[in-house]
Amino acid sequence: MLFEIIFIIVGFVFLVKGADLLVKAATSIAKKFGLSEMLIGLTIVAIGTSLPEIFITITSSLEGHSDLIIGNAIGSCICNFLFVIGISALVRPVKFDRRIIKRHLPISIVAMVLILFLGNTTKLGETHIIDRWQGIILIFATIAYIIYTIYEEKKLKNKQMDDEIIKDVESKEIKSILLIIVYFILGILGLKFGSDFVVDNSILIAGRFGLSERFIGMTIVAIGTALPEIITGIISARRNETDLLLGNITGSNILNLCLLIGLGAIINPLRFTTDFNVSILILIVVTVLLQFIATLNKNNELDRKKGIVLIIVYIIYILCMI
Repeated sequence: MLFEIIFIIVGFVFLVKGADLLVKAATSIAKKFGLSEMLIGLTIVAIGTSLPEIFITITSSLEGHSDLIIGNAIGSCICNFLFVIGISALVRPVKFDRRIIKRHLPISIVAMVLILFLGNTTKLGETHIIDRWQGIILIFATIAYIIYTIYEEKKLKNKQMDDEIIKDVESKEIKSILLIIVYFILGILGLKFGSDFVVDNSILIAGRFGLSERFIGMTIVAIGTALPEIITGIISARRNETDLLLGNITGSNILNLCLLIGLGAIINPLRFTTDFNVSILILIVVTVLLQFIATLNKNNELDRKKGIVLIIVYIIYILCMI
């Protein structure tokens, strides 16, 4: 039991460090090809924080752990909206951009409804599944969202990018092509072995305590794979740059739902149980709650008290899961 816990912790360290190395390498390549900071922030930083979930999805799918994949995707979204934003608000009040409230949060709800629809459409025997064709639909939805986000940003004349994250990336830009390749390989290896450690040992613990993979995915794995978002959120809040933080979290949630579940279904069709219907409905309620709290004042600001409310709601959710 102790060894499994140690391996899970080591796995999370590998995941976070692997994602960090891979983002540095990818950012340096982007800089060398003259890509804009806007594209770096919207694509590499956002997708980079979702890399742990992506690699856990690949590992879990190859091993046939459907509950862990979908549970991790949904659990990560709930963790991001409640815990990550709540923690960020404790550091500094978080101001919500109108685009997040009026466009991206509603888009995330559409993604949730899409998962509900696809998950309850196809049956294999007595079990509902998300098959490969439905996985392809989710991947196309992911691509469409990324294209829309880039198009939306290009239309804005006064772009407010998260200078802190960009500066942090710029300060660590790698000049040597050879070093970029080394970072890239080390990042991939860190994510690969980290995801193996987390998935395999989480399954062992679940078996010993009679816990479901769904529970493990929506709690332990979800919190662990949300570490990049938590770290990014705290850094951004400390420097009073929350626009990209919120965009990153909202975008990461849409990627979690569409990209992770879509990728997992393409590799190996996913079993979709009725428990996931309840979990997604909870996620929709959480998203609406976040919209409501963010619009309680004219400035669309989420202060420390509201952050505490979000954290308390997340703790209650975890206790209910237990």
